[in-house]
Amino acid sequence: MRFALNDTITAPATPAETSALEVLRVSGPESLAKVSRIFSEPDRLIKAKGYQAVHGYILEGKDVIDEVVCLVFRNPHSYTGEDMVEISSHGNPDLAARILQLLLKDCRLAEPGEFTFRAFMNHKLDLAQAEAVDDLIQARTSKSEQAALNQLRGRLSNQISALIADLTECRISFELSIDFADQDLPEPDLAAVGEKLRNIRQELLAMLASGRQGRILRDGFSVCLSGAPNVGKSSVFNRFLEDNRALVTDIPGTTRDYLQEWLSLDGYPVRLLDTAGLRDTIDQVEKLGIDRTRSLMQEADLIVMLTDPESLDSGCCDSANLVSEKTLCVLNKVDTLGFDKLPQPDEWKSYLSASRFTSHLPQNISLLPCSARLEDGLMALRQALVSRLALPEIETSAALVTNTRHLAALERALTALDKALDGINAAAGYEFIAFDLIEAVSALSEITGAVTTDDMLERIFSSFCIGK
Repeated sequence: MRFALNDTITAPATPAETSALEVLRVSGPESLAKVSRIFSEPDRLIKAKGYQAVHGYILEGKDVIDEVVCLVFRNPHSYTGEDMVEISSHGNPDLAARILQLLLKDCRLAEPGEFTFRAFMNHKLDLAQAEAVDDLIQARTSKSEQAALNQLRGRLSNQISALIADLTECRISFELSIDFADQDLPEPDLAAVGEKLRNIRQELLAMLASGRQGRILRDGFSVCLSGAPNVGKSSVFNRFLEDNRALVTDIPGTTRDYLQEWLSLDGYPVRLLDTAGLRDTIDQVEKLGIDRTRSLMQEADLIVMLTDPESLDSGCCDSANLVSEKTLCVLNKVDTLGFDKLPQPDEWKSYLSASRFTSHLPQNISLLPCSARLEDGLMALRQALVSRLALPEIETSAALVTNTRHLAALERALTALDKALDGINAAAGYEFIAFDLIEAVSALSEITGAVTTDDMLERIFSSFCIGK
């Protein structure tokens, strides 16, 4: 690892923007002594107890730079587990930069994630909790925040630790029989051990099943608005965002490249993409945009294929794009059909059965009504998107798996556990079963950081922001 734990480090903990306050963090064995060298009240700062605020001035020689409050944390009762000082200055980026320059004469600039790395190394957080710190900072919606907070509070770590304890108990029963085979110890109760391992297996499967929900909460759900030119993709995009983010004109091919924005859909993060209209064209720039649209459609979690009455009547609707498990078919501009409000499901079903539109569509394809002009025109589409997310309500205490690294570790643990169960069923040697259980424990231990490598830690903490 590139981090040196014996250094005193410093970094801004707030963005370099004009604000009410700027906060600079200092952590390390000499943090109080080094801050005191540029502080107007050095003795008070050095003698301060933990969780005590000291008012004073930052000095450059005899010149006053700013009036500040220094909040003191004493080890081990700090975020990093070391002595820490957080300097709250006025929210002028230039002032904060000058204070940082003074600190850097005596301290080292912290690497991204180094404060949290020290918290991990000083056993203030395990690795799953440390990753949750970054997830909480990056969370885009309330449910993303709740999932990250649950992990930070140790919900996942506690569940993993309980599984490790149960697997270790099973492993020890086999190892005792191997090590003390000449002492007439009772054989392991294979039926009881097998039952416990099967229960652990079910718990691992449930955690893996939560991975889809966790991935959506952490990384978002990608929805691609697609369709022929001028079917209203950009208008629908703007209505979802409640902002005129995309240009809307009657000229086909206005959207040459895609636009994307994040929105919260019932608390879930959704990445909404407005794409170039699908059609045959000789315009090379537009063709590049259409190629990108098709690529985005492949990558998206859900495709919203928009049509309108005109495109269906003219046969411009590309039916091949409608037949997909991840495609939601929408008839936009229903206000042009005489509806002054969005039709109810039964009303819409009756209308479609008697309309001309069904003859243009493949069998088993249904159309949702939509209009960017009606007040409730996106209601059916919004409800369909929430339904397609298919996410159960998150319990406050849920240990949701949101991290790809954690899911990979759970997969390896499950594979090793299945080998151990096969060994029990095949009456294999106890040493082989014990080895498989060791592999399962090792995989789970990677989640909490009990088993790590420098490369793993480097990858995880390098993604953090400086100051965290």
